[in-house]
Amino acid sequence: MKPLAKKRLGQHFLNSIYIARKIVNFADIKEEVVIEIGAGKGMLTRELAKKARIVYAVEIDPECATILKDKALNNVKIINADFLDLNLKEYAGSVIVGNIPYSITTKIIEKLVKDRESFQKAFLTIQKEYGERLLAQPGSTGYSSITCYVNYYFNVFKGFVIPPSFFSPAPKVSSIVIGLMHKEPPFLLDDEIEFFNFIKGIFRYRRKILKNALINYFGSLLVELSHPILYKRPEQLHLNDFFNLYKDLKSIEKFKEQ
Repeated sequence: MKPLAKKRLGQHFLNSIYIARKIVNFADIKEEVVIEIGAGKGMLTRELAKKARIVYAVEIDPECATILKDKALNNVKIINADFLDLNLKEYAGSVIVGNIPYSITTKIIEKLVKDRESFQKAFLTIQKEYGERLLAQPGSTGYSSITCYVNYYFNVFKGFVIPPSFFSPAPKVSSIVIGLMHKEPPFLLDDEIEFFNFIKGIFRYRRKILKNALINYFGSLLVELSHPILYKRPEQLHLNDFFNLYKDLKSIEKFKEQ
């Protein structure tokens, strides 16, 4: 019995052994404990099992999970659960690999940030446009608040693009494989949530000069600022630029969380 892809789960099953092996090689799996997000029909699972010490194949779809269990790979344990609910602390030191449903990519990224101390590295197959945003540089089209957020915690590496035809059913867009490696944050934050909400708020006005973006964000400009970056657009600012501006605003008594 072959499981049918369920639209509500955003399922697009990998159908190429060649691509599965290419992902495993990019992840450089060598006897690690691997957590696979969305094992599906097991195409990638089988290739991971050849290199990993053990694979915890996480699959939310009970039909797919049952079929995977029936295949009985010796070093694969099937977990019929939502990855978003998984306690990664129980799998400390693991490597995370997965073909991510486009609709929950941000939620998975946020979980990886929150639980970043519980795994070594992650390799994700995601929508190409989203991946390009994570890889974007200041001033480029894809540069956004999510770029700043992810690159504060991780070094992001580009793997390779996967055309739609390598999935069943074929998605409407291409995918890209990326790697996330831990890094030392470029600066320390007292309140990470507040800082990244600030960046997200400013990026709502990415086409305006920063001075006008701040006026729109706060409703008025709280004080005269002398930053030379005030005449740049938010999409042109580096992460350190946002931090320096944020620190100055925090030092103003009237600054408050938006």
